[in-house]
Amino acid sequence: MENFGRREFIKFALKNIALPSLFSFSGNLMAARREGRVHYVFPEKPMEIIYKSGKERGGKIVVIGGIHGNEPGAYKAVDILSEVSVLKGELFLVPRSNFVSILAFKRGYNGDMNRKFSYISQKDPDFPYVKKIKELIKEVKPDVVLSLHDGYGFHITNKRAWGQCIVIDEKVYKSFNLYDVAYKVTSYVNNFVERDDWKFPVFSTRTFQRDTEHKEQRRSLTYYCLSKCNVPAFCLEVSKQLPSLKEKVKFHLLMLEKFFELFAVRISPSFKTVYNEFLQEIERKPDVQVLIDINGRNILVSNRKKISVPKNSEVKFLSFKGRRGTFGVAEGINLNWRSFYMGAPMRVKVKDDYQSLFSIDFLPV
Repeated sequence: MENFGRREFIKFALKNIALPSLFSFSGNLMAARREGRVHYVFPEKPMEIIYKSGKERGGKIVVIGGIHGNEPGAYKAVDILSEVSVLKGELFLVPRSNFVSILAFKRGYNGDMNRKFSYISQKDPDFPYVKKIKELIKEVKPDVVLSLHDGYGFHITNKRAWGQCIVIDEKVYKSFNLYDVAYKVTSYVNNFVERDDWKFPVFSTRTFQRDTEHKEQRRSLTYYCLSKCNVPAFCLEVSKQLPSLKEKVKFHLLMLEKFFELFAVRISPSFKTVYNEFLQEIERKPDVQVLIDINGRNILVSNRKKISVPKNSEVKFLSFKGRRGTFGVAEGINLNWRSFYMGAPMRVKVKDDYQSLFSIDFLPV
């Protein structure tokens, strides 16, 4: 039976992770520099962790997307599972583990997050996110961790490419036959792959071996799961060179479907239905509303707008409502900053993940 502490940890402590403001002023000199400027304050950038459980006892799976911000197939595939019901087993979803990098559409806005699971400085802006992922895995002790990515190229035609394969750190590690599981998944997915050069092989990096060519993987999430938590972990890679987001999400969902079957987790609706609903959803323009407090007066913005603000104003972005990836990005400002002062006009791009929807221009007067 699940103990109370774990339940509280899952439902509350992991909901959202805050980054501290990295830009602040103190003292009379700094106060003078603020004079005549507008103070902007953004909400916390969330790292949502979603927990779902079924009535029927089964396995426990952790699925993580968005470690690299320029891999939308990965985090979109995890994101669309956020709406499903779990009939059997337990499911832990982390769609956007690196939201700052997603908004910037960069592999790693603060460096490669997948090289920070061995060591990370507490001063690193990614520290709270990496820490919480580690805590999640140690706390729930899942049967498997699945880390989703969009890699370059097609591994079946270029062994130096990481796209379109399942990556394992060893063929066998302790009692875990990682190759056998990965091979079952790739064999299943390849039934749905028509092009031979798009087929999925299994790629072992032999991370634990002295002569491995991939020592960098010893700082990765999957290596951490195996070596520190004794939890089997797999890296699911589709190719960045697939024609569109539709194919990327399709192949990720096919891999997840087989992993869920192997580790005794069943969802509703089916993966096929989930994918068809995704195809319909991406054709719709998201309905977005931005709630802003300007000197104590709230305004609601849903499309492009220019706003004149008196100097010395306080502008607080209270919420960005739309899809789960809806947020605002201040042009020319470090994305780690939640609070800053600006004397010149400033543009905030409202984004759906990395895609800009509209802009809000603030004009000091």
